[in-house]
Amino acid sequence: MSSSTKQQAGAGPAREGFGVEELDQVKKMERLHCSGRQVPSPMGGFLMELGARQEADGTSTVLFECKASALRFELPLRISTWRERRKVRLQAEEGLDPLCPRGELGPPLARRGKDFFCPRCNIMFGRVP
Repeated sequence: MSSSTKQQAGAGPAREGFGVEELDQVKKMERLHCSGRQVPSPMGGFLMELGARQEADGTSTVLFECKASALRFELPLRISTWRERRKVRLQAEEGLDPLCPRGELGPPLARRGKDFFCPRCNIMFGRVP
């Protein structure tokens, strides 16, 4: 089944992205980015984050620029899992400031209305209790 057929069948809105090449090894790059480490560039050197965009389906897309070649790449980030949301909820119920469950030590989640969002990856991790 092609991607256009899936969208016609009601699979939800398509990811908009930034219209540039997507990075390979998405899970590895996501882990590096969410931990606050440098993300290696496919062209050599490292990537610099330019911004993050939340998509209509709850995922997020991060735009990077290569420091060596000035080429731009995007990294799609998956929606939060129930385990990640549970971890955030338990931290909030204990009276702690919840940290992003994808990073090793943070960053602290920001509140937007009644939701907890990660300022680094722009993913929602649950509601404020």
